[in-house]
Amino acid sequence: MASNLTALPTLDVVIPCYNEEHDIAQCLNLLLAQADDIAQIIVVDNNSTDTTPKILKQYSAAHQNITVLRETRQGVEFARDTGLAHATSDIIARIDVDARVQPGWARALRDFYGTHSDVQASTGATEYYDLPARRFTNFMTWFFMTVSNELLAGSVNLYGANMSIRKDAWESIKDELPGRDTHVMEDLAISLALQRQAKKIAYVPAAMAHVSGRRMRTSPRKFARYNAQWPATYRVMGYPDKARIITPVSWFGNFLQTLLALLLLFHNPYTGKFEIRNFKHGYEGRQLP
Repeated sequence: MASNLTALPTLDVVIPCYNEEHDIAQCLNLLLAQADDIAQIIVVDNNSTDTTPKILKQYSAAHQNITVLRETRQGVEFARDTGLAHATSDIIARIDVDARVQPGWARALRDFYGTHSDVQASTGATEYYDLPARRFTNFMTWFFMTVSNELLAGSVNLYGANMSIRKDAWESIKDELPGRDTHVMEDLAISLALQRQAKKIAYVPAAMAHVSGRRMRTSPRKFARYNAQWPATYRVMGYPDKARIITPVSWFGNFLQTLLALLLLFHNPYTGKFEIRNFKHGYEGRQLP
């Protein structure tokens, strides 16, 4: 174990995982490169049917700081809860498998929490690495985050692809979260539960992760079903007035995604080029635990 783990708040990283054979190795390699600042990497396999379990077995055998857990109840909330329950560090980061944490990410989190004792949770900076039309996608990100954060919540909200929370803060709000069958945005639900207890959420720009735009590559119909969880989360968490306000905003978000989805039909995320032949593959969709 690296010596500087005791100088600042300790950090564990939790990664819910489902059929991620193409991304899991890179995700773990980027975290291992920052092992001096990460006490434990916890991967929760949520019934993967591809070669993900085999890859995880190889990594956990080779690295003592990688722990692989299995959660048989299907759902990202179950996988998340299992990982967070196993974490023992002061700070628990939660990222998506396709997130690519940038150099200094882990140390930035430890430094931030070490100097901001009033902050209970945080969202790191994110940039899409596989989407074209950067100005348009950046506008979409700004639109969703600004409306959700500043206009409705009055605070920074957590973004599940790159978020962190103090262990004791998680313990204080975990029983207030809705179940899997409520169809909510689980990171927004955590944010609202924290805000209900007047726990501060901050934005940490130095904790940068490049993230995938796979969600944007889903069909407009599937995206609309997903985005309906935005007002539903406010409703389930006891904010019906905010749910009514956010409903037409979510419709506008659906319109923006439809424009982008049409463009993405011709975009190859692996080459970064627009190709007519890519159209035949249709929408990729996004698998979630």
